[in-house]
Amino acid sequence: MILSFFILFSFIIAEPNFEKPVELTGPDHISLIVHQDLINDFFVNLGKIQGSKNAFEWNLKNPRVNIRNKKAVFNAEIQIYNSLISVTQDVIGKVDVSYNKDDNLIIIQIVDADVIIDIAGYDVGKIDIGKYFSKPLKLNGPQSVSDHIEFMMPSGENKIIDVVVNSHSLELIEGGIKLSTSLVFKSIVE
Repeated sequence: MILSFFILFSFIIAEPNFEKPVELTGPDHISLIVHQDLINDFFVNLGKIQGSKNAFEWNLKNPRVNIRNKKAVFNAEIQIYNSLISVTQDVIGKVDVSYNKDDNLIIIQIVDADVIIDIAGYDVGKIDIGKYFSKPLKLNGPQSVSDHIEFMMPSGENKIIDVVVNSHSLELIEGGIKLSTSLVFKSIVE
């Protein structure tokens, strides 16, 4: 009896205030961080990337994206060779990272990775590594549980509420991409 009174009294004292709204700061209702290791695993699984230019063959080695200081950079080494000589050069390229709100996709595109090959004064030419990655890598952005929620009201009315991305922010952070979205609920009138 005393225990029951104590438990009831505890609930009365600890009653939460449901009328006070929760305030959220910023657009970070849902966030997603894509680490550069995931992007680089994609390159590993592409397999061997090779081609030829003039009398030389080439292999692209260790292609990767490095994300630092709010910038994404494509790095690799290119080995140019024939039966007489083999030379390795660094490849540095530009990477564009964007977000398509309508499709909820993070888009990673190598846009510029030209290598000018000069071996012992012999101009082999320019190799546009970026064209071998002409199709961007697309990853799903952060998602709510559903695009809409159906809720049965006490009156028997079926209420449908859409969940919509209101705003977003895309940020290149040390070692990754951070995408945050702010959601809004919009009641659908039937």
